[in-house]
Amino acid sequence: KTLKRVQSELTGYWKYLRSLGLAPKGSSPFADLEIHGADSTSWVPFRPSEVVALRDAATTRGDHVLTDLITLAMWTGARIESLCSLKVAAVHGDYIRIEDDKTDAGTREVPVHSRLMPTLQRLCDESRDGFVLSGLPTSKYEDRSDAIGKRFGRLKTALGFGKKHVFHSIRKTVTTILENAGIPENVTADIVGHEKPRITYGLYSGGTEMSVKRKAIELLTYPSV
Repeated sequence: KTLKRVQSELTGYWKYLRSLGLAPKGSSPFADLEIHGADSTSWVPFRPSEVVALRDAATTRGDHVLTDLITLAMWTGARIESLCSLKVAAVHGDYIRIEDDKTDAGTREVPVHSRLMPTLQRLCDESRDGFVLSGLPTSKYEDRSDAIGKRFGRLKTALGFGKKHVFHSIRKTVTTILENAGIPENVTADIVGHEKPRITYGLYSGGTEMSVKRKAIELLTYPSV
């Protein structure tokens, strides 16, 4: 879906260049490109106990930043890119504001789970660069999630997980837990930043109130946590 969205944006921009006379008329180099990429629908969620095992394994390895990243993900359902770029200024006491996500729906306010609060407060207090996950190296593409994402990949492989399990699988775990807890789809969508599938809530609703999202997110539970 991301590749197709980028292709659509490039095609639209090329049309704009043609309208200005800056690109040859009749040309459309991006319109007919075939999209080849990983099928994200093949990714599967971790079981809650597996998320805990991954977090504990990161701690055992002494990779405390990875431990904190997994902790943030398991209590918020946020994408790795959003968590790695999350700034201390976006933490407002008992909720965080995620702005730099993939879609308009990704801009959202997420309640802080009571089990996450101590970790989040510590990370904010210890930050040296304004980011919640402080000190992450940045790639040449200004990506703060690349290196730690690879560390997670090595960790999950060492624990016996294959290609269908990725960091995004934790996001699917959170969604699965909320579904099984009986949380309405529109509420979960507002928590994890998904587009709402139906027109009434998708186009006309102002969104789920924070109090409702807070009750929902507090239903996230993990074994021995």
